[in-house]
Amino acid sequence: MSRTDLLAAADPARGAQTFHDSGAPGVTANIAIPHAALTLLPALHHEAGRDLDLWRLLASSPRFCIALLLEGAVALSATHAGLGAEFAWAAAILFGIVGLTRNHIEGFARSPRQIAPTNSARELRLLLFYLGVVWGLGALLVLPQTGALVFVAGPLLTAMVILKCERSALAFGLPLTLVAAAAAGWSGNAQAAETMAAILMAGVSIAGLSMLQCAIARRRTQDLH
Repeated sequence: MSRTDLLAAADPARGAQTFHDSGAPGVTANIAIPHAALTLLPALHHEAGRDLDLWRLLASSPRFCIALLLEGAVALSATHAGLGAEFAWAAAILFGIVGLTRNHIEGFARSPRQIAPTNSARELRLLLFYLGVVWGLGALLVLPQTGALVFVAGPLLTAMVILKCERSALAFGLPLTLVAAAAAGWSGNAQAAETMAAILMAGVSIAGLSMLQCAIARRRTQDLH
């Protein structure tokens, strides 16, 4: 239920009759307490807090895009998988970043007060899921080298620190971890099993830290109110 629905349920027409003036001098006006409207205040407070968290998430997407671009540039500079494979992976990452940029412009930067944040946040998480899959596939480029674990752990930590939303961090981190681990197991290298286990452990550890961080932030917010 949106705040508009909640306010409509409060019957604003009844609020116009809260003051009754008898017209006689010296007679105190009768004030009717809007109990129905007061009962809606906790729901309004909860929804306003949720919308604020979504606006903060949408506002953080440009920083995440910049960090991902920098990490992608470092990863490409350290690999020698062939120009075609590197170009395809970079183009797929750029496609997702363009999508995040469009989502930020349309859902936040243009006019945040006129657009509900829920749809923009849902689209943002779908784009993060796509980027997680694409980045995980990029593990095939770095598996011949020794930086596979850093290649996975870096973006996961970036999502945790910048997005500060467990659902969004999981939307990006879960496919990244699973796809990268599957790529490590499929590679058939001598250390494939160790690399796969390390990637899975890193993903689980960082996901746990992200959930703990968000839980602490919510607890502090509740204590303040």
